[in-house]
Amino acid sequence: MRAEVKSIHTVDVEPLELHPPAKLDCFCVWVRAMVGVRGETGQESFDIGVCAPKWLEERCQKDGFVLGRHYLVVDGYNVPFIKKAITKLIESYEGSTWAEIGGKIARVGHWEFEDYRPDDKQ
Repeated sequence: MRAEVKSIHTVDVEPLELHPPAKLDCFCVWVRAMVGVRGETGQESFDIGVCAPKWLEERCQKDGFVLGRHYLVVDGYNVPFIKKAITKLIESYEGSTWAEIGGKIARVGHWEFEDYRPDDKQ
């Protein structure tokens, strides 16, 4: 099985092209990649903070640190490049089950089912 990106948009399900940040060189925009198994209809969400180096610098100055998991650092707000980079990265993952593929993609973006355990009693 191989991963397939079905769509990429803001976490509010809006097109990235319609929501550029105020500063194109200093931003962090949370995007949602909807991903499933290539050729199948199902999909699940993976959230990624796409940010510029200047934003990281400003956050470090303000807070002293930035925790790096689930961030993609890019040189500027270029929507075609951002979508291409996310797609290329995610679609490189394959596995024998969706859980295996999802676990790999979860290193890149926060998976909606990350930490889900079907045997856990609520």
